Amino acid sequence: MLMIALPSGALMWAVPTAYVAEIRRGATLRKVTIAILAGLALLFGGAMPAWAEATTEAKTAADCAAYVDSEDWCDPGSELNYNCDPAHIPEQYWPVQLVDVENDPFDLDGNDNNGWGCGDAPVEEPPAEEPPVEEPPAESSGSCEAYVGSEAWCADGVDDYDCPQIDNAHKPILLVDAQDDPFHLDDDVDGVGCEVDTEGDEDPSNNGGTGDDDAGTGGDGEALPNTGSGDLGPLWLAVLAFLAAGALLVTRRVVSQR
Repeated sequence: MLMIALPSGALMWAVPTAYVAEIRRGATLRKVTIAILAGLALLFGGAMPAWAEATTEAKTAADCAAYVDSEDWCDPGSELNYNCDPAHIPEQYWPVQLVDVENDPFDLDGNDNNGWGCGDAPVEEPPAEEPPVEEPPAESSGSCEAYVGSEAWCADGVDDYDCPQIDNAHKPILLVDAQDDPFHLDDDVDGVGCEVDTEGDEDPSNNGGTGDDDAGTGGDGEALPNTGSGDLGPLWLAVLAFLAAGALLVTRRVVSQR
């Protein structure tokens, strides 16, 4: 071990000098720290007013105009940063429709980008179906249109016609369709109703006709062949004339023989 003898005065001076140096170094570090903190405070202190001003900037009319019907809830002079909060936008105005999907100054649409904010787009209800139009009931087959030229004798207000009710000048009655005979004027379904015979008498086989035995009709209205004697007047006259001539001739012969 090396022992160095120092004067007592030198030892006393060496100890305080080292201690003072340590204190000075600590004071310098504290000053540097304080200076750094002060600089940071100045930096943030200068930026805060601008940031606060940006967040509380009054909305403009252009911002409000970015939303449909925004005049009901958006005030251009308000300092509110409108969001989907009932205190900002009453729920009665939800969902909010954007005029342009790309322009959403209040970011109400979020990440949907569907043009609607504060809720889903309303579902359009399909238009109400109109009740089917009821077709007017088809005219009954009793219309006058079923007969050709019926305007001369048929009126739509009459429910039914019989052949005797129709003037003979309009007979026979032609049907447009033999199967469509609403007044039942054509019993034999030949397309002609209320037929008349050559003497102008109505054929009793038609609707409304009443036959008798002399007319040559059966009980079912069908015409029967004429098996009667017919009109034999001229024949009888000829026979009588022949007989008279024969009698006269015989009388003359008898007189001449006497």
